[in-house]
Amino acid sequence: MGQAFFAIMHYLPPPMLKLIAILSAAIPIVLFVRAMIGARPTKLGAAWREAKKQIDLGITIFLVIIGCIVVFATAKLAWAWWTSL
Repeated sequence: MGQAFFAIMHYLPPPMLKLIAILSAAIPIVLFVRAMIGARPTKLGAAWREAKKQIDLGITIFLVIIGCIVVFATAKLAWAWWTSL
């Protein structure tokens, strides 16, 4: 086995990537829980609707940040490829 194999085996992703991965995995869970709990008429319906709006806003902001990171990484990769020509 070469040294590259051991370097790959001992690679630890940066904490920011771990955070992004955890949050990305949490989004489907949040959406599932919202779907299961939603549409229950209670006295706190207005507060629940406001909480749902806040959750939607949080998820939207998170997805926009992920989109910006993907665009930045793609642009950086394209720039490196373009300048190497």
